[in-house]
Amino acid sequence: MRCPWWRAVFWVPIAGLMVCQNVGAESTTGTDKVVKEARETLEATKEYTVQQKEAIERKAQEELAALQRQITELRGKVTKSSEATRAELQKSLNELEKKKDGVREKLNELKQTTDKKWQDVQDGMNSALQELKQSYQKLLSRMP
Repeated sequence: MRCPWWRAVFWVPIAGLMVCQNVGAESTTGTDKVVKEARETLEATKEYTVQQKEAIERKAQEELAALQRQITELRGKVTKSSEATRAELQKSLNELEKKKDGVREKLNELKQTTDKKWQDVQDGMNSALQELKQSYQKLLSRMP
């Protein structure tokens, strides 16, 4: 019965290799799963960012269009005002138009910006839009 000892010497390493091979396969499968989930999360985040960017662009475009209509109405009122105030109001209206053009440029820049610089450009565009609104309100308060 000397065979059982040789069997043990022969089969134990083979069994060990088989176990290690299964652990390695499970480890690779687990790693692949984590990598896949990370990619899916990254894609979902990227898609959300794109949707958020588009929503902000759309909102800014709508606000700019509304301000353009209001500026057009003011232009009509300025032409009906007295000559004494017309020159001053016209000057303020021209400044308002320049600010509006600046906001439009910022909006165009926002549309063309990469993800890395997007937040900075968005902040600049929001600041310019807020300044335009304040200038509009200031001019509106000076209307007769």
